[in-house]
Parts: sequence; structure tokens; C-alpha cells
Amino acid sequence: MGRQAGHHYIPASYLAGFTEGETKESIFWSIPIDNKKPFQTSPIKSCKKRDYYTIEHENSLLVEHWYANEIEPKIKQALEYISLHKTLPPKDEMQYLLLLAATLYLRTPSSRSTREAPLKRTQEIVDSIDKDVNISNRDAFKFNQTDLITSELKLISTVMECLSNKYYCLLISDDPNTNFITSDCPFLLMHPNSKVQYYGLNTKDIELSIPISKNAVLVGRNEEMKEGVFEANKKFVAAFNSNLITFTDKFFYSNQSKFYLLDDNGAPIVWDINNFERSNAL
Repeated sequence: MGRQAGHHYIPASYLAGFTEGETKESIFWSIPIDNKKPFQTSPIKSCKKRDYYTIEHENSLLVEHWYANEIEPKIKQALEYISLHKTLPPKDEMQYLLLLAATLYLRTPSSRSTREAPLKRTQEIVDSIDKDVNISNRDAFKFNQTDLITSELKLISTVMECLSNKYYCLLISDDPNTNFITSDCPFLLMHPNSKVQYYGLNTKDIELSIPISKNAVLVGRNEEMKEGVFEANKKFVAAFNSNLITFTDKFFYSNQSKFYLLDDNGAPIVWDINNFERSNAL
């Protein structure tokens, strides 16, 4: 048996909720944002990169196996509860849903690149200093993938603590033709003031939204709001799908070839990947 080289940064069990069959092998549409042709694939083949979680350790797949065996079963339990009961999980299982949110926030390539950028810049500055300048701890500024993965793991508890202090509601769409999409970067963090360029999980007035399945979206805020379950109408679904596409790194995913987006006037329209030019629709 060959070495396990393809590592998911978004769980296939999560992506399965955006297919018709709702299994890791079920088919959904993958739509590239670079105007290449959409294609059908499965969750097991999506959102994975070669050696993404390989670390410098005698068991190089230690972290990959930890996510698969310890974290993803808990996440799946929360997702199954929502699918069955169409409501937020009870307090003990709600932590598993927040665990999904935290890992979606931290595990993506774009999130890793954000953490890597200042480290890389610091290393470049140190390396650019003339060799005649004696920097006794030059090696201390070097880093590798193991360091980035370690920082990710350390941040999980911090992000979980931030998420646990928010108010949440669940938006459900019961119409089988009005579905939410997801992407390779499905944690949406937005601020109502477009002039606020830098904001984080604890910033005043921010709103996070995460597609839970093709039928449900989780919305969270720092400020008190009415919690519970609410109906997601076509306009909400269209608005969410449109926002999600703006956060997409490379691919977004849909269980159907048709889904709702907002048009230029803010009205919901059906976008058909078979009949519309991508440049006109996005």
C-alpha cells in the first residue's frame, strides 16, 4: 500500500452534506473561480493537498491521523444532529459544531498563508542583511511546515474560546431547489462597515456565517441576538451564496447545476452552470 500523501484540509464528511447522496463518494459540482469549466467530483477527492499535514516526526502523519480519528468524528456527530433534528445541537454537542467552525477557520491554505506571511517576511529581512553583520541567532528566524502546523494546533483552543462566547442561529432552507453552496474557504467573517478593513473574531459588529450543509447555514455574532432556528428564504440563500463566492480560494461546490445568486440589483436569480457564461454570472 502506498504512502498516504493526499491530506484533506476540509473534512470530506463535511463536504458530503453538499451532495445529493450525502456520502464522501457522492457527486457534486466543483466550480473553479478562474473561469475554467465546472466539473463533477466527490468530497473524497476535494479540498486536499499533497503532504499538507506531513510533519517532521517519526510518525509524519501524526497530525493527519489526529484530525481524522479524533476531531472529524466529533464534527460529524454535530452535523448529523442538525441533519436529523433541524436545530442547533444541545450544549455538549454544540462544542463539536464550534470545533467544525474553528477548524474551517484555521485549516485552509489561505489561513495558513496568512500565518506564514509575517514569518516569511521576517526571515527574508534577516537573510537580506549582509553576511558580514553578525546575527548570532539567525537560525531562530527560520521556520518550516511543522512550525506552521504546530501554530495551527495551538490556535484551536483560542479560536474555540472566541466562538463559544457568541450568539448563534441556524438558517434552514426546506426547498430542495433552494440550496446553499460551500467552498474551499467556507468560513465567512464580515463587517457591515465596508471602511473597516481589518477585523477579527472579537471585533464589534462582525458576523460570521458558515454553510453547515446544502440546507443550513450557521450565523454567529458577538452582540446579543435572538437565537434558534429560522427559515432561509431565496434572497437569503442567494445573498449567502454570492458572499461565499467572494471568499472562495479556488473552488466552490454545489449539489446541483443550478443555484441562487444575487443579480446586480440585489435580486435572487438562478445561475445555471450549463447555460451561463461565468464572467457574466460572477
